[in-house]
Amino acid sequence: MFENNEEEIATAEDAKRVISQIVTEQKRLSSENRSLAENLDAKVADLKVAHKALAEAQNRVNNSDPGSVAVRDFIRTRDDGTPVVRWASGTDENDDFQPGLIDTPSDDLWVQKMQELVSQRTMVRAMTRGKSHRAAPGDSPQTDRAINRHLESAPAPIRKLFSDASTTGAEFIPDLLSPTLERELRDARRVEALFQTVPMSGKELRIPFLSTELRPYKKVAITGDDPAQYTSSTIVTAQRSITATGLAVRAQLDEDTTEDSVIAGLPLHRSLLVEAIVDGVEDCIINGDSAASHQDTIASWNARSRWGSSGLGGAGDHRRCWLGLRAYAADNSATVDGSGAETLAGILSDRSQLDSPHGTAGDLVMIVSPEYYLAKMLDFEEIQTIDKFGPSASVVSGSVSKIAGMPVILSEFVTADLHTSGLFTGSLSKTGYLLVNRNRWKMGVRRQALVEVDKDITRGVINCVSTVRKAFFSIDSTKKNVVWSYNHSSS
Repeated sequence: MFENNEEEIATAEDAKRVISQIVTEQKRLSSENRSLAENLDAKVADLKVAHKALAEAQNRVNNSDPGSVAVRDFIRTRDDGTPVVRWASGTDENDDFQPGLIDTPSDDLWVQKMQELVSQRTMVRAMTRGKSHRAAPGDSPQTDRAINRHLESAPAPIRKLFSDASTTGAEFIPDLLSPTLERELRDARRVEALFQTVPMSGKELRIPFLSTELRPYKKVAITGDDPAQYTSSTIVTAQRSITATGLAVRAQLDEDTTEDSVIAGLPLHRSLLVEAIVDGVEDCIINGDSAASHQDTIASWNARSRWGSSGLGGAGDHRRCWLGLRAYAADNSATVDGSGAETLAGILSDRSQLDSPHGTAGDLVMIVSPEYYLAKMLDFEEIQTIDKFGPSASVVSGSVSKIAGMPVILSEFVTADLHTSGLFTGSLSKTGYLLVNRNRWKMGVRRQALVEVDKDITRGVINCVSTVRKAFFSIDSTKKNVVWSYNHSSS
């Protein structure tokens, strides 16, 4: 404040003035220093917050590797406090179910890949059991190396466990199959996916059913003492008993299979096992009949040339597993000869054959053969032109996803080799379609797809078997909840 100037002090007033200036300057400097100190403290505090936020962000990054969130449920702690991977599902000491890494379906790509590798390892070890080749009997060195490489890219929780325990992880993995087939089954065909899945805790599922409900009566006016009682009514109940049926597929391989050939053949064998199970289920949903005498001549019915010529029509024919949609419609007089009205009006007329509520709640679907869809439906006047159906007109899109509010589902098991009666007799080339209230049909599942591999040493072959236990059923018994429209031209 004073710079280099000297202040002349000649009187007492001058001295007071200078002292006052000094005091003011000291206060200013003190205030500035305090402000600087406060700013510095604030900046230090901000820096600490920033460091903490950075550390938390880094931890989040470390814990957000592919699969990190997905694998946390698969890690358990032993009694001694050591964390380990829970490979297979099971119950804990409190009988609570706990998921396993290799047998619990997951949307995480790392987990899915791990399950595929473990499934491959199990099948390789089973198919090379008891053999003499450069690898030890029942070993899977090539697949083990692939598993170890995959573990190196594991999410942090899994990777840390294996880096602390060993340089390799394959020896800790049990010989179990992962549910790869279950994921593939859901996408293979579309008909089964239409219906709600009901878990079955046992072989039989008993469903209580209200067949007759209470009814109201007119209230009688009171005209004197001790009036008559109101009229009562009684509910009538029934019970549906559903039994799960097993489907099995078996394939045989030569015992001289090596690991390289097993790995190369696994995609093919998986796809063949999946296709067989799914196709069999869809065929039975549409064409099944549980009666002692099947309504169709299935002994000669090789639908779409899918099943070959051997074993047709016998007691083990997959079309005997449960009552299918066509047979149910026939049992309940819900079949229509639609040859005279292959139009949208004809479809709407067939829909009126259903019992109330006629699928008006949006539960009705149309399952149609490819031939009828292509030759007839795409040419319906109501959906063909832009002026009537807008940009979704078949002339523009080349397809129809809905008609009259019903999703249209194509199935090759609605065949084009039927008789004018709507049944397969071995002659003619008629087809048809189904209108189904899918809310009235369920797919009971006792057990999803399982693959087992074993060697028959008496024949020198490896048996690959895939099985599933299901039951397709209607919660009604006599209601018309499906209509089978038959005797339609396939061209």
